[in-house]
Amino acid sequence: MENKKTNPKKKQGKSLTKRITGWLHLWLGLVSGIIVLTVTLSGTVFVFCDEIIDLCGGSAKYIQVPADTRKMTPEELLAQFHQQVPDRKAFYFDTYKEADRSFRVASATKPPKDKNADNAEKPKKKERGPRGVFAYHYLNPYTGKVIGSTKSYEFFYVVAHIHAQLLAGKFGKTVVGIASVIFFIQLIGGLILWWPKKWNKTTRTTAFKIKSGTKWRRKNYDFHNVFGFYSLLPAVFITITGLIMAYEVLTNLTQQAFGGAVDAHRIAEKYEPKFDAGKKALSYTDFVDGKFKEFPEAKQFRMSIPRNDSATVYHVVAAQFIGLKSLVNGKSMETDKYTGKEIEYPKEVQMHEVIEHMNFDLHVGYWGGMFGKIFTFIIGIICTSLPVTGFLIWWGRRNKSPKKNKEIKNIHQHRKESHHEQLV
Repeated sequence: MENKKTNPKKKQGKSLTKRITGWLHLWLGLVSGIIVLTVTLSGTVFVFCDEIIDLCGGSAKYIQVPADTRKMTPEELLAQFHQQVPDRKAFYFDTYKEADRSFRVASATKPPKDKNADNAEKPKKKERGPRGVFAYHYLNPYTGKVIGSTKSYEFFYVVAHIHAQLLAGKFGKTVVGIASVIFFIQLIGGLILWWPKKWNKTTRTTAFKIKSGTKWRRKNYDFHNVFGFYSLLPAVFITITGLIMAYEVLTNLTQQAFGGAVDAHRIAEKYEPKFDAGKKALSYTDFVDGKFKEFPEAKQFRMSIPRNDSATVYHVVAAQFIGLKSLVNGKSMETDKYTGKEIEYPKEVQMHEVIEHMNFDLHVGYWGGMFGKIFTFIIGIICTSLPVTGFLIWWGRRNKSPKKNKEIKNIHQHRKESHHEQLV
């Protein structure tokens, strides 16, 4: 009786909540790990797409300005481009206010003219259907000569579609959506598992710091726990903004919550000019000159090339810098091709575009300039590492040496018996 009274209470194990959370955290992680790693890695790479594209442009971005020579018009430069690169079709161009900047054309390889014809040229393996392969070409704006090209545009197009749909269309988009939901659950579950049962000096050190002088398995465990905690809030935020883009129901709820129109594109058509064969459209030069005057701080101008003559709306951007999906200190707008004026859409249509672009900027780190990109990149690296460090934790526990486990068990039993003898 005396022994029973003096026996210390048995150390309580994990709570039921933590046991269930731990089981879910493990198996959901194993099921979705490869998908999550692929999605987070591709998203992380995309963050610095503008800087990498500019780097790939190299010296072709600049030219030596000749004396007493005017710049060729966009129409003349596009004609020169199609003459020199006849197998490609331009879909937008970038021109710059600086005299020493080259003229940039975004283009895609042309699809076969007639897919049903027996003698139709089959698409090359590098092409993905009628879209073709994207590329940037740089032209000397004074001579019209192509001075360089890069397929970095195609690379980031592929990266973006790996991130959004694993290059597997609607099925891939569904898989990515499910994996993103699982990752969100994993983040919340990770917080529950990370939370110490009692807060004291030891648990605080374990929870917030990586212990030095430990073996790789313990270091890996600390990396997973500590970095996982520090990246939790931004990772949740990035995941939520991604889910808003992935699921139409969340997109619509977000639009409604912030005053945007769900069917903005249908409403917008009512305010766009009708095609009139008798009216003459403004030239590209008119648009370039007009927008540089309207936005004197702008250094770069981008204009989409309409697919056919019946298109009445030109998409133009004027800003200090225009990237693949970003712009700095400027404006993106839909304009009337006959007048050059911005089309005045209803407030809810304008809000739709603002909300859509804001959500994208928050997701990829464009919200805070270079700081926002670096911050998002670091969070992306941590999120990419979580499936790897988590798998290594599971693999290490699964493959522990039976002999070592027995030795650890004997040590714990010896300590317990020694402690009991001291009490008696």
